[in-house]
Amino acid sequence: MVNLLTLAVFATIDEAAISGLKHAAAICDPQYECGGVVRAVPGGFEASALISSKRPFGVDLAEFYGPEVVADFHTHVCSIHNQAFADFFSMSDAIVNQELHTVGYMLSLCDWNIRRYDPSQDDRDDEEVDFRSGRVIYLTCGHIVGWVPPLPEEEVALELTVARRRNRLTTHST
Repeated sequence: MVNLLTLAVFATIDEAAISGLKHAAAICDPQYECGGVVRAVPGGFEASALISSKRPFGVDLAEFYGPEVVADFHTHVCSIHNQAFADFFSMSDAIVNQELHTVGYMLSLCDWNIRRYDPSQDDRDDEEVDFRSGRVIYLTCGHIVGWVPPLPEEEVALELTVARRRNRLTTHST
């Protein structure tokens, strides 16, 4: 089977990664992380085929890496277990991009934003994340470079989440 995504050559790394993540949102099982890499090719950049981890956390992109890779991209699932940190790059995400000198892109399936982390420009561990248990960790937020419209069933869940957050804010402020 031909992956039509790999036939497209994009002018920028951002365009290739965002296209790859939009494709992932459309075809990957939202219960598992899914991703790929962006390669420099003659005339621009292309996104690789997608690979799924078949598990909720972590996707191994090692088989895609080579000297022409300039970025990687992956999804973060949205579950009750990771809602507090799904919108951040994990420590291992940030370390991989730092060590390999690549840009990282991540689509959170909780808020549907696409975030970019460039270790040469962005601070690592720049955001404090507080858990209800009292535990505090620091994660990398990068910056938002795109958005994917949620699928209809996720849209309902997103609306419920927003309503709950509004309710909590109203409850706490009164």
